[in-house]
Amino acid sequence: MFNLQPLVSPSFWFDLTPTAMSPLFDKLFFILFALLVIAASAARMVVNNKLEDKYHKIIALRAANIALITGVLGLVLYFFTYEEIQFFGARFWFLVLLIGVIVAVVRLVRYAKKEVPVRRKNEQSKAEVNKYLPRRN
Repeated sequence: MFNLQPLVSPSFWFDLTPTAMSPLFDKLFFILFALLVIAASAARMVVNNKLEDKYHKIIALRAANIALITGVLGLVLYFFTYEEIQFFGARFWFLVLLIGVIVAVVRLVRYAKKEVPVRRKNEQSKAEVNKYLPRRN
């Protein structure tokens, strides 16, 4: 079976001399990051053409931006690892990328769950007040 001991040792992650990935992981990483870029592009097209709600559009665009940035940075890191470049091909950059994605997704969920309802409520209250205000003809 798999030996997971190296995955929990700091020397595995913070070794600055990169080693080549196995052919399976090599292809999987490339496919994963390429699919993220393609999915982000497709999501942007769908959002611009199909979504009507302002806040759903903002949330979907932010999610597409996260996917696009992750895909492009992942492909760059994959290139550095594939070419076995000394510092930039180190494994810990993938951990940094993963931590960044987790932080971005948490911020997006927080925005969707906490800020959007408050903004919708503010817009509704402004609309109720504005319907009684005089307007120019």
